[in-house]
Amino acid sequence: MIERQRYAVKFQSKLSPEKRAELADLVIAGTKTVLELSIEYEVPRRTVNGWVHKRKQQLGIPGSTHGGDRTLPPAALRRVAKEKEGRVAAERRAESYRSELEDTKTQLERLVETLNGMQITLEYYMGQRPLAGAAAQ
Repeated sequence: MIERQRYAVKFQSKLSPEKRAELADLVIAGTKTVLELSIEYEVPRRTVNGWVHKRKQQLGIPGSTHGGDRTLPPAALRRVAKEKEGRVAAERRAESYRSELEDTKTQLERLVETLNGMQITLEYYMGQRPLAGAAAQ
């Protein structure tokens, strides 16, 4: 008798865990439906339902795994709001860092231009001076 071996196949998701949690929060809060997200992000409804179920477990939200209940306990609403605030703050910091990086790049480009100008000036003056060996002749 031949035994069948099971292989665990892992697929690389096109959405990050943070994005999946954010989308699940939209369904939990009633802002979007599973069907809307399924169409918008081109993923099966079953997958979106899985994200919602997992997110509800993370947040400690009791209820149907089918997303039929629209009411959330106050503690879960606070957790969702707190995590959303954290994401917004992280996005603000990222934007600030991007801005700082652009400013630093601009400063670096100016410094490189200054150094190039100094190099040209130095080469000009070095060419104008006689060589030490040529003056002795």
